[in-house]
Amino acid sequence: MRYYVPGGPLRKLAGGKVLMTMLGSVFHILRASLRLPVMILTSAIASLAYIEYKLSQMSAPGWVTGNLEKMRGWLEGIRDSDWLRSTSSDTSSDGKENEHMDIIQGSRGGWGGGMGSPDSGSDPQSDGGGIPPPKGDYYTSPDSGSLDDDYAEPQRPVSSASSANRESSSDDNALMELTKKLLEIQSILKTVSDDGDGGRSSNALQLPSIVVIGSQSSGKSSVLEAIVGQEFLPKGTNMVTRRPVELTLINTPDAAEEYGEFPQLGLDRIRDFSRIQRTLYDLNMSVPETECVSDKPIELRIYSPHVPDLRLVDLPGYIQVVNRKQPPVLKQKIRDLCETYLKQPNIILAVCAADVDLANSEALRASRRNDPLGMRTIGVITKVDTAEPDAAVHMLTQNDYPLHLGYIGVVCKPVREKAGITSHEVVLSEAQYFKKHAEFQQAGVQIGVGTLRRKLVRVLEESMRQSLSTLVDAVRSELEETRYQIKVQYNDERVSPESYMAESLDVLKQRFKAFQQQFGKPQLRAEVQRWLESQVMNVCAELYWSDPAVRGLSTHVTRSRAAGWWADVSSRISQAASATASVMNELLAANTAKEQKGPRLSKPADAGKDAASEQGRSKNGSAASEWSESDDVYWGHQLDRASALLTKSGVGRWTTQMVVDLLMENVVSMVDAEPFVHHPETRTAVLNFSHAILRNKYHSTVDQVENTIKPFKYEVEIEPHEWNKARKRSATLIDNEIRLCRQALLKIRSSTPKRQLQHAVQFVKSTEKRGLDPLSVQAEITRRHAEQSTEPDSAAAEPEGSAAAPSEAAHSDVDELGYAQYSPRLLRQAQQVLMVQDRLAILHLRRKALASSTCASPDNKRFCPETFLDVVAEKLAYNAVLFINYELLQDFFFQFPRELDSNLYYGKTLQQTREFASQNPHIGQQLKLLERRQRLEVVMGRLNDLVRQQAATEHRGRGRGRRSSSSSPSHRNPFPGL
Repeated sequence: MRYYVPGGPLRKLAGGKVLMTMLGSVFHILRASLRLPVMILTSAIASLAYIEYKLSQMSAPGWVTGNLEKMRGWLEGIRDSDWLRSTSSDTSSDGKENEHMDIIQGSRGGWGGGMGSPDSGSDPQSDGGGIPPPKGDYYTSPDSGSLDDDYAEPQRPVSSASSANRESSSDDNALMELTKKLLEIQSILKTVSDDGDGGRSSNALQLPSIVVIGSQSSGKSSVLEAIVGQEFLPKGTNMVTRRPVELTLINTPDAAEEYGEFPQLGLDRIRDFSRIQRTLYDLNMSVPETECVSDKPIELRIYSPHVPDLRLVDLPGYIQVVNRKQPPVLKQKIRDLCETYLKQPNIILAVCAADVDLANSEALRASRRNDPLGMRTIGVITKVDTAEPDAAVHMLTQNDYPLHLGYIGVVCKPVREKAGITSHEVVLSEAQYFKKHAEFQQAGVQIGVGTLRRKLVRVLEESMRQSLSTLVDAVRSELEETRYQIKVQYNDERVSPESYMAESLDVLKQRFKAFQQQFGKPQLRAEVQRWLESQVMNVCAELYWSDPAVRGLSTHVTRSRAAGWWADVSSRISQAASATASVMNELLAANTAKEQKGPRLSKPADAGKDAASEQGRSKNGSAASEWSESDDVYWGHQLDRASALLTKSGVGRWTTQMVVDLLMENVVSMVDAEPFVHHPETRTAVLNFSHAILRNKYHSTVDQVENTIKPFKYEVEIEPHEWNKARKRSATLIDNEIRLCRQALLKIRSSTPKRQLQHAVQFVKSTEKRGLDPLSVQAEITRRHAEQSTEPDSAAAEPEGSAAAPSEAAHSDVDELGYAQYSPRLLRQAQQVLMVQDRLAILHLRRKALASSTCASPDNKRFCPETFLDVVAEKLAYNAVLFINYELLQDFFFQFPRELDSNLYYGKTLQQTREFASQNPHIGQQLKLLERRQRLEVVMGRLNDLVRQQAATEHRGRGRGRRSSSSSPSHRNPFPGL
């Protein structure tokens, strides 16, 4: 039996598998073909990243020198290995070995204090030692090979060696010259620093310095003195180093003397180093014990042919325990002060004593915080003689506390050792001590002050050379910023201290000239006249307006003309009336006679009117006859008193003093304005010599004025035109007094309610009519009320008929008027109102009197004292001004400009001129920016010269390197760059 199997679906399924297989194969082929390009691309990306990393590492400062130092250490390790030493011992003789050792020892000698040959290092008087030491055999002077390497170079042929020595000497001189110039630039940059940085330049404008740190009594001062070759630092047990000492050593090869300078104090060329020591001690002791440490540095410069060009900073030593006189924060303050100096790019000189374990060294701990890798730290082990030679060598060569620049052992003071088994002591210098102990002759051991000197010079020069490009960029940036500030803030305006002082004095002269033109003789006369007119008003108020009889005087002057006019009119009216009455009587009599045929006399009808007219005439006549001759005598005497008060009261002295005060006020206003508000000393000087000028002419002017006005003390002649002018002026003066009185009255009324003031005025009037003082009575009533409140039964206990009864009765009567309801202030205001009203009434009467016909003639001067005194004042002013103008005013105008120049301009030093300009904040800031720009331009020019010089030196060095490699490749320096 056959079964039916469908073949179509199977065939389709088989065809699909084949297609999938083919597609999978194509995918695997494509993936395999893309694997190689992906690997190549990945490798390229990794290579580029590695190249970028290496380039960034090479661009980092110190990378090249660090690798060279690692290579040098690796090569030195190979050279000092046992198999290489045994090989060299087999091929060399004993004489050559000793000669090589002498060469090594001689190269370690250097600038004294290090290992030297027997002929040069141990004997301080030898030729190799240079000038004899000033302070003992452990101080020596530098020689010509001070910048040589610590180890000798392989020997070269004679010709090539001599040329190489010349080239090396020229390179060393170039390096020393570079350091010297950079130190000079650093001195200029210190002045460029901002005022708020404590005298130290900012990090951007700071060249590297060697910062000496260490614990107290670790030997820091001895190390510095050994480097300098002089004892100049203060010593003691009570923390004598309290301020940073910025020490700059300047080599002067052409000079034979040694001296120091304190630029901050202005002390130059101090040849006695004990005086320098005392000065440093005083400056450090100026810091009180309550603070113990100050961040204000002491700047010291030492010039000597025996010192290298270095810049060192001596800081206070670290302490562990604070004594009872020191502040508790002293330890932290010392640490913070040192931290400010230990930042990059400064080089750290960590001083540690050999008798102290390095693990307990505060100097190494501080350097580790600021220089974790030890790339810019030099370790100095002092007091090496206090430790065993093996232990000292181990301390110098150990790697437990590694420093990239290594450790150097020094002995700064003479060493006393016993000679053999005897008790005799032998004094050894540093060189003799190190030569005596063979342990210090091992390779890689750095010892001696000479080695330390060379190390410091080399490291400082290398650090400065690395910082040169950074410094150039920083100075260029600061210069551009300074120029931009000058352009924006001051529009490139040029100013100098001399020009600012001259402009300031010119401004004062222009003001004085304007015042001189405005204040001449007419203005002077107006001022004197105004003052005398005020005196006239005072005299009138004292002698006339306060006199109760002045009302009668004013009434007599105003009524005399009216009385005469009314008498004339009355007489004429009476005559006309009498004539008319007679005519009417005659007509009436005629008519009566005609009617009665006979005459009849009768009483006239206007008889009463005639009697009234006669009574009026008699009344006017009695009013006119009230003025008597005694009144004329009295007011004439008053007029003489008033004239004497005006002319004999020291008019010369008062008018001259008034003019002096006026001149001084104007001078004060001149110097109180810009720019002298910023110069108080100059302002005081101007006022002093102005006062001196006026004081010298004061007494002579007063005498001249008094002599001039003396005739007016006895007689005053008045012309009609003078009287008329004075009459108008006196009327104006009285009008002004009336205006002032009204203003005073309005002020009082505006400050007090109207109704209260009116009641108080009426109350004061009624009280004064009764002859009582309102204020005293009010005080008595207040006292009585207080007594009654405290002692209610005191009134009943008073005996009858006592002496005080009438007074108390009077007060009680007055109290009934309402005293208790008025305050003392209100009563005083009411009294002032009454006084001003009374004065206003008198002034109005006097104003009418001056306008009357009586005051039109100078013959009636006794009736018009205001006009007469004004005439006298005008004559006094005219004569006084003549001599005041000539004796005082013109002389002051002449001498003031000359005294101004002689006191404030001529004879001023440059420092005084700068101080004057700096007192103005605006000008001081501008001058600072201009000086900053000038100094930065000088620094930029010198730095550009140094960069060009360095480029030329490197170009010559590359040329010499190519020539030496082509001529003698076998004698090439195995350690290039070191």
